[in-house]
Amino acid sequence: MKRSATWLRAAVSAIKADAPLAVALLAMLVLGIYLRVNHLGVPAGMKWDEHHYVDVARSYVGHHYATDDHPPFGKLIIAGVMALLGDSSFAWRLAPLIFGFVNIGLIAWATRITFKSTRAALLAAAFVAADGFFIAYSRAALLDGMIVAFALAGVSTIMVAEKPWQVLVAAVLVGCAASFKLNGVTFVAVAALVCVARPGLRLWTPVLLLVSAFVFYAQSAFALVFTGGSGTVRAVIAENLKLARHHLSYTVVHPWSSHWFTWFLPLRPLALRRDFDAGDRAFHVLVTLGNPLLWWASTLAVVAIIWVLVQLGPRRLWRRVQGQPDARPPGDKPAGLLADVVAVQDRAVPLLWVLAAWTAPLAFWIPSLRDAYLYHYLPSYTFALVLLAGLVDRLYTRRRLATFVAIILIAEVSFFYAPVWGELPISEEALNVRLFIPSWR
Repeated sequence: MKRSATWLRAAVSAIKADAPLAVALLAMLVLGIYLRVNHLGVPAGMKWDEHHYVDVARSYVGHHYATDDHPPFGKLIIAGVMALLGDSSFAWRLAPLIFGFVNIGLIAWATRITFKSTRAALLAAAFVAADGFFIAYSRAALLDGMIVAFALAGVSTIMVAEKPWQVLVAAVLVGCAASFKLNGVTFVAVAALVCVARPGLRLWTPVLLLVSAFVFYAQSAFALVFTGGSGTVRAVIAENLKLARHHLSYTVVHPWSSHWFTWFLPLRPLALRRDFDAGDRAFHVLVTLGNPLLWWASTLAVVAIIWVLVQLGPRRLWRRVQGQPDARPPGDKPAGLLADVVAVQDRAVPLLWVLAAWTAPLAFWIPSLRDAYLYHYLPSYTFALVLLAGLVDRLYTRRRLATFVAIILIAEVSFFYAPVWGELPISEEALNVRLFIPSWR
């Protein structure tokens, strides 16, 4: 409670000290909230892959086992909401909406941990709030936004962990991330990496792995037992081996699939919904394209942080990870824009962990033979925005006017794309102006 109160006081002070920036960030937050909740239950039918998860959730509500080739945890959450509120389109999408709001707070926390800056945290929250990638997965009964929430919470917890109980909490959280889709297991690897690298936590690495595995087992066993099956270890292993074999054998290339190296641009955002309403003679569209300025800038932020860590050098970085002082003082400091980037070297260790969290889920898809989609980049994109918010904060300190103008441009782009993120009525001509790259259409 004391930490929360301290953070809140710091946030209030930051807002008072810079009212124009506060207004811009507040506008982005309000926009993001509105676009998430606007006509959430429309359409009453299913968008994109919602049928995979809603149909399984319906089976769970009826105590019948079903699978969509993913672990059951996400569908159990959706089924729980449906059991409380009924089988409606609003109920299907309520859990992703709640997690979508949680992600705004979680990325602020992760950024505050990484950069020790309240302003950076507020920037990150505004970026996620007003970004279409996150809005889309808050408005549809899909699992990827929920994976992000547990990934952010788990990685952030292990980054601040000092005591065994904190390692256990992180283990539960990353175990939950792995329980939505199998690519979530990459966050178990990230948490284990942090534990292995930190002297005070190293001995707890096996415990973290065991607890994460137990969480994964527990959600699988619960789904089996709840629907009249066996929850033994053997039954759970057999069920998950079946899922894994199916994934490995599924090599059909979907027209909307994309290669991992195209996600940095991106080249193929998905249209989760594209309907023409004869009543208002307009399209209602929901695309997974994020704010283009944020997207491209986040890729540059990742490159910049890699450059920062390379410049620091592996030996000095490892000494910092071990909590030891630098063996030698830093050399000549660069001037100009590079000086602003190098200024984050003091946060090298948390930057390393955030970069690992960006890399791990992306690396999962590099050797994969399965068709992959842009939404598989959502967890990585989340951590790229953590890095971007921190760099923007440092730039704002040194180049206030130019950085403020850039933030305003980002906000304006979000308002411009609002119709295709909030399923607002839009003409085909206006839609094509926004989706100006042919492959975006």
